[in-house]
Amino acid sequence: MTVDRILVLCTANMIRSPFVAGLLSSRLPQARAGRLAVHSAGTAARPGHAVPEDVLRIGRTYGLSLDTHRSRRLDESLLRAGDTVLCAEAAHRRVVLDLRPDLIASTFTIREFARLTEAPSVRGSAGSWAELVRACAGARLASAGTNAETDDIVDPVDGPASAWFAFERQATGAVSAILGAVGSLRPTGPSASAADPAPRTRREYRQAQLTPSDPPAPWRK
Repeated sequence: MTVDRILVLCTANMIRSPFVAGLLSSRLPQARAGRLAVHSAGTAARPGHAVPEDVLRIGRTYGLSLDTHRSRRLDESLLRAGDTVLCAEAAHRRVVLDLRPDLIASTFTIREFARLTEAPSVRGSAGSWAELVRACAGARLASAGTNAETDDIVDPVDGPASAWFAFERQATGAVSAILGAVGSLRPTGPSASAADPAPRTRREYRQAQLTPSDPPAPWRK
């Protein structure tokens, strides 16, 4: 069985990329979970650091444990031919392509990839993750120039409550779209038809994962 690799990138690998990678990997439909391996790293990470308490708290809100995560720095050894790289910011994409220009067709910002999966030419057209990535690359080429800044996920570090809420909204919205695209992949084998439905919206995430004992995030108080 072929396993496709997804590498999620941010700067420090302590907030955006571990949260997005954790959401993706924990909510993949059962039939696809063994076929997609999700990892994360940071373009300027200091290795070995844990995620901040605010991120642990927001993770728990979605039933996600990030307690064992430790940051790691992106280097060429983490990038392999055929990898899909999803970046928190357009600047991270440039770092990836400096290291591996051959990944140009499979490196996106997270929100860009999520947006492309919803293009009419993409949704429902693929039967595998690799086909989905190729369809998104084709849709990107065919589309008019896009303001890359609008596709960045805000970095909330040291920011106000509004920045943390924007980060959460942007990250979960992008993950929801990507999971929807994974769920719409055409069945490729007997097990694929038994895929579990994945939550599609932020409200569904919270209804499915939030428990009464979870404390509210500080930006929601």
